[in-house]
Amino acid sequence: MKVYNSLTFKKEEFKPIEPGKVKMYVCGVTVYGSPHLGHAKSAVAFDLIHRYLKFKGYKVNIVKNYTDIDDKIIKSSKERNIDFRTLSDHYIAEYEEIMEMLNVEHDTRNPRATEVIDFIINFIKELISKGHAYEKNGSVYFSVKSFPGYSSILQKSKDEGKESEEEDYVVDQDTAFGEDKLDSRDFALWKKMKEGEPFWESPWGEGRPGWHIECSAMILNFLGETIDIHGGGQDLKFPHHRNEIAQSESYTGKKIANYFLHNGYVNVKDEKMSKSLGNIFTVADIAKQYDPMVIRWYLISSHYRSSNNYTIESMEQAKNTYNRLINTIKKVNDAEFAESKSKQLNELIAKIENAENKIIDAMEDDFDTPVALAELLTLFREINKAILQDGLKINQEFKDRFFKFIEFNEKIFGIFPSLNAKMTPFSFKSMDEKDKLIKSLVNLIIEIRAKLRDKKLYDLSDVIRERLRELGIDIEDKKL
Repeated sequence: MKVYNSLTFKKEEFKPIEPGKVKMYVCGVTVYGSPHLGHAKSAVAFDLIHRYLKFKGYKVNIVKNYTDIDDKIIKSSKERNIDFRTLSDHYIAEYEEIMEMLNVEHDTRNPRATEVIDFIINFIKELISKGHAYEKNGSVYFSVKSFPGYSSILQKSKDEGKESEEEDYVVDQDTAFGEDKLDSRDFALWKKMKEGEPFWESPWGEGRPGWHIECSAMILNFLGETIDIHGGGQDLKFPHHRNEIAQSESYTGKKIANYFLHNGYVNVKDEKMSKSLGNIFTVADIAKQYDPMVIRWYLISSHYRSSNNYTIESMEQAKNTYNRLINTIKKVNDAEFAESKSKQLNELIAKIENAENKIIDAMEDDFDTPVALAELLTLFREINKAILQDGLKINQEFKDRFFKFIEFNEKIFGIFPSLNAKMTPFSFKSMDEKDKLIKSLVNLIIEIRAKLRDKKLYDLSDVIRERLRELGIDIEDKKL
């Protein structure tokens, strides 16, 4: 399996530190607002990677954090006049509901930054003792000059052998903080408390951690000194991941991660969807119009490293495509049976095997979902044609192999949750079994109507009778 490594700017063969196991950290959300489609892109992208690693047999220890204390959270909580913990609790709960809806599998652990304050303080103390950080007036800063090659982290050198001290210098909440820094590029590890802000006690006085140190601390605390995969959005490369690398490797003297993987954006009119730009579409709002699996299909239809361009047209296309998949599954499920085999059925079974192999080949190449999903769609078109145009009757062997293929796709893509459970009641080996179920269902409905009439709920009882009549089932109510 090959993955694109942002550290080396090329695809590399994936080799875990420990055979059969993968340690993976993904930068999670800052919880001060409702999750939007950009958040979903990252979550689904790394869920896909998580799923495929498990499909390959790896035991995956995946940690995805919640940033529950930073400048944005403090600002938002003040504006709403609520405690920052109340704000973060609310949006963590909402985020987790959205993840369930999108069929994102549970991570091994979802720590909050506020859970590791003591660890962060000790982390910072060690950086100071090693000469990589310094205290000024109650705040502590990382010394960029103390880490050779800082500017080249995650950056292709424009002039090999030379390093520009100002190249890709990005100002954020932690680099902008502090007027007494020794270098304008230095970033805050610990921020002195401002009036009205949450704070913790520390050797440098009351304050709180910077954003960058939080992720480094959680990786070290929950996964160890060096992990296999570090994931996050492309917008986190600079300065967040660059600063993570600098402070973590200064602390341990070891690589923080062997592979850095970055997902693309969701764009609106060629601009990244973000709260700061005011062009967000929340997942909850989109889910009012589209099935969550349509949203998931839309997100994985682009490569995880590529960006999606959000438009109504692109969502409608995703809806139509996904609905065609579901309709094909229903057609196979309800198709007429033939006891005997046929050449056409054998050819279709062979095509299922071939599609499965091609999907695996695509996923082995840096999780190439556009190619993989194209194989899925091509196969479904051929099956549709065989059943609808050619009037093909299927046998149990084909049906079993087809639904095994559906399970295979669910394990990797997560686009058919609970589908087997929904379809199973209508999957029968004989017409006798189907007749028995229909009779049982009709008897159950009759029993429910009788109980409704006993409770004098005649209107509801009459609605059920009329709907049954529309289906060709007549029920006559007789007085005893």
